[in-house]
Amino acid sequence: MLRAILFASLLSCVAGCPDRSIAKVDPEQSGAFTKNIPISAEIDILFVIDNSGSTKQKQTLFARNFEQFVTAIDTKFPQGRPNLHIGVVSSTIDLGVNVPSAPACHPAVGENGLLQNTRRPQCDPASGPPTGRFIEDIALPTGGRRTNYPGELSKALPCIAQLGDTGCGFESPLEAMKRALDGSNPQNAGFLREDAFLAVVILTDEDDCSAKKPTEFFSLPTSMVGPDDMRCSSQAFLCDQPISTSAPGDYTNCRVRTDSYLTAPSAYAEFLATVKDPSRTVVALIAGDPKSDISFGRVVFDATVSQPLGLLPSCNTTIDGNPQIGRPANRLAAFLGTYGNRGLFRTVCQADYSQALADIGQLLFNAVSPCLEGELSTRDVDDRNPGTQLDCEVSDVVDPFAAHPIETQIPRCAMADATTPAAGGTRPCYWIASNPAACTTATGLELRVERTSPPAAGTELRVSCALE
Repeated sequence: MLRAILFASLLSCVAGCPDRSIAKVDPEQSGAFTKNIPISAEIDILFVIDNSGSTKQKQTLFARNFEQFVTAIDTKFPQGRPNLHIGVVSSTIDLGVNVPSAPACHPAVGENGLLQNTRRPQCDPASGPPTGRFIEDIALPTGGRRTNYPGELSKALPCIAQLGDTGCGFESPLEAMKRALDGSNPQNAGFLREDAFLAVVILTDEDDCSAKKPTEFFSLPTSMVGPDDMRCSSQAFLCDQPISTSAPGDYTNCRVRTDSYLTAPSAYAEFLATVKDPSRTVVALIAGDPKSDISFGRVVFDATVSQPLGLLPSCNTTIDGNPQIGRPANRLAAFLGTYGNRGLFRTVCQADYSQALADIGQLLFNAVSPCLEGELSTRDVDDRNPGTQLDCEVSDVVDPFAAHPIETQIPRCAMADATTPAAGGTRPCYWIASNPAACTTATGLELRVERTSPPAAGTELRVSCALE
């Protein structure tokens, strides 16, 4: 018999397990880590790409390194590539008003969260865009994969993701994300799947400028909010001193503002929670380093590379011989902070995004894998069984999105020693193994289930373990 570690077919092996039931984890006493683990991984990935005037080289670098992301998800998942929907959206939205100093922000140009599928000039000749609004790459029951794009996946995304640098300089990646997912674009229908995990990846070198009422905000005179990029930055922070919209300043005890013309970052996390359970959501950010200013409560406005007054860059690098900067993405960092270990930040100021994209692939794997996260309690709750038996509860859940899902508790396996389940006994049963090579989480622990036959189609594993 074979043993599999979770979400694929969960192949069987010989082991034993006790016939007693499992005590319920007591979250009142210690708190609990809970995770739903799919037998077959389905992931919807939305890439939000900054297409303003300073990001062309960064888009090129991102596209060049996308193969690292594909390699990560192909090699990390035990059964290979998960079932994927991949969409691309620009950071440009309809501001509802003409901005004389920013002609690229004309309302007619706003893409408003429409998934982009245009073949770009940099597209590999052997590849091409998807036939629909988003990339589909789905495993077939008979083997092979159903795809809606020619060539390789590592070439298909770069074919549509290099959006150019003619977009609006008032980047609104959070609002663009919302409009891509909230149903306001009928053309995007089918991208989100009920049983899929959701990943949002944002590439930008500026902070978010998503306004509550764009028409009103972008119609305000510069005397009220400042010129160009200062318009957004002056609304982003609340400091000990009022931020001047016309003169340089060094401000202290600053934090992200939630009562200005800009939409609070938390509102977008709340929106995403209506689309997908936060436990099934991951967010990655490739952006300007927020730590250089806001973590110390200090914000500096002065003459910048491209503007007479603006938020000073927090990082810089060179890409293909071209100097590049990133401004502190503090609003985006506040949004990212909602997701804890389901969130990932990597600086936009680097000459190679290969590790950043590989790390995003690892983040996806951690979210849907049998790897256990958090500071789990190491108290042994079954001293009759070899090894340390953690205080966990595990169950199979059939049709988890149905009105009345069927949940069946899985007992612990009886162990021959600390790393080997005993032969014989009832199946299925579970045990917890140390596997730091695959699980880069803090625990390095992995849930394993022993079965004599694969679980029913549509089954998820649910695990809940006590925390310290």
